[in-house]
Amino acid sequence: MSGQDDFLKRYLQAQPSVRAYVLSIVRDFHVTEDVLQEVAVAAWAKYATYDGARPFVAWVMGMAYYKCVDFLRARKVKPLLPDDLSQRLSEDAASLSEEAAERRKLLAACVEKLSAAVRSVFRLRFDLRLDAREIARRQGKSLAAVSKMLSRARAFLIRCAAGQPG
Repeated sequence: MSGQDDFLKRYLQAQPSVRAYVLSIVRDFHVTEDVLQEVAVAAWAKYATYDGARPFVAWVMGMAYYKCVDFLRARKVKPLLPDDLSQRLSEDAASLSEEAAERRKLLAACVEKLSAAVRSVFRLRFDLRLDAREIARRQGKSLAAVSKMLSRARAFLIRCAAGQPG
């Protein structure tokens, strides 16, 4: 994977967390988009200095923090939160984002452990957001059978994600 591809993958995964953080500070959707562009440009320009052993989200959140501060200073807007609290929120958001990414990986691995038939029904429900009736119609199964498959899949995934035996 090229450096540019690696950066894009990491940045696109981090972007929802960065967007939420920036919006919480600048409190304007359009300004948030402008600041996000500045963050992306700055992160790309400094990507060669990124230490891959450290969480990418935390690294890019640091840049987002300074871009927000720059914006607020340029507009002579007083931040709603003290700098130290804003910085801690940035660190907490980065940590939560990394934790959520790990949980998504674990859940994806657990979904792969479902039988092909159950996985198919599960994906129709949660990827395509179809209701149980529509899934039953598409699969040629009874509504009760689909509901039972989904219920058992959920129970299995809860146990699997918690590290309990299936």
